[in-house]
Amino acid sequence: MNISKENVDELNVVLTLTIDKADYEPKVEESLKNYRKKVSMPGFRQGHVPAGLVKKMYGKQVLADEINKLMGESLQTYIKDNNLDIVGEPLPSEGQEPIDFDKEIDSISYKFDLGLKPAVELELNDKVKVPAYTIEISDKDVDSYIHDNVARLAQKVDAAKVGADSFVEGALEQAEGFKAENAYIGVRQIKDEAEAKKIKGAKVGDVVNIDLRKAFVEDSFISYILGITAEEAAKVNGEYALTINKISEYKDPELDQKVFDQILGEGVVSNVDDFKAKMKERIASNNALEEEYRFMLDLRETLLKSLKLSLPEAFLRRWLTAVNVGNKEFSQEVLDKEFPNFLEDLKWQVVKNAILKKNDIKITPDDVLAFAKKSIKAQFAQYGIANIPEDKLEAYAQSQIRENKEQYEHMVEGASNDVVVKFAKEHVKLDSKNVKRDAFNKLFEKK
Repeated sequence: MNISKENVDELNVVLTLTIDKADYEPKVEESLKNYRKKVSMPGFRQGHVPAGLVKKMYGKQVLADEINKLMGESLQTYIKDNNLDIVGEPLPSEGQEPIDFDKEIDSISYKFDLGLKPAVELELNDKVKVPAYTIEISDKDVDSYIHDNVARLAQKVDAAKVGADSFVEGALEQAEGFKAENAYIGVRQIKDEAEAKKIKGAKVGDVVNIDLRKAFVEDSFISYILGITAEEAAKVNGEYALTINKISEYKDPELDQKVFDQILGEGVVSNVDDFKAKMKERIASNNALEEEYRFMLDLRETLLKSLKLSLPEAFLRRWLTAVNVGNKEFSQEVLDKEFPNFLEDLKWQVVKNAILKKNDIKITPDDVLAFAKKSIKAQFAQYGIANIPEDKLEAYAQSQIRENKEQYEHMVEGASNDVVVKFAKEHVKLDSKNVKRDAFNKLFEKK
């Protein structure tokens, strides 16, 4: 076995593997012996099929398997021993003829193309300046956040008359004779102000004429309200007489100890001021995740602009095409569209790995677990759930990490982002900026 290397340029290498019969023949013979032990054929006892017959039946496949296995193992060993920092995976060189396993093989020379990661010379210090945003939290933001959380505890109560937030139950009837006995209408669902005005202020027992087409527009809403098909709803026009049988609203509970305990946990606070302070802390905690993500994007943009990295693009296009063989959703059009984003993500991965390596930073199981917990907290926060017991959070995070290899790799990648961001914040110059929520959101709009 011999491997020679040809440097095409700084980012592309060709490895030539030369394999002699002596390299693979013992492995082929051993594999055929194992086959013979298992093969069953009419007229022969298991394990007693003649060796020549076994070789005739399975020799070509065994030869191909052993040579491919030997090439793969030899490539990986060479790459590791020579510290080749590759992207993607080795590919047969363009123009390389496939091995003809029908012929007697004494010696094989096979060429592989490798793409290399660029060298990164990077020092994170106060000469590197990165924006660090903090989202301002106003009293209005706190009140709105409290309302959203308290609204989940709202109770449905009867109302004396129809208001902007009311729900109306009643019978809908048209002159032609169609009638829906149990219509259910939310006033906020009415899109036309004039139609909404007709119903506002009405009481139980009142009859109100309402044009459903103007009020709801979409066939799906009309279909739901009248209990008819979408096709039938498409034909609905004109006014319907609504006889109001019931009016209800969802009423938010008062800010009392019961609400404090339900939202924050038992006994955490005992008065409104402390409750508001805790809710503001929650907003800040939620914002911190977004602020950190924004910092990561700005750090990435700053470093990539300064480094101006190149990648073996032609090789990567070939590699992406090869690994997507059989993927019906993949096409050259998709590749052309997504390739620029792929390159930027790969460049960032190269930079991250360079930072970790230069500063001898290892991603530990605790880092991965911390990222998993953070992800879970963010998911629950979207539903207003913040006080997750630590033991349940730990168990849920551990289950996600163990779920499958792809999930674990995603967690490791996320943890590496967090570790690099934390390290960068401690070493680069932070250009601190306080911004309002709207201004912060605009930072994510495409330029």
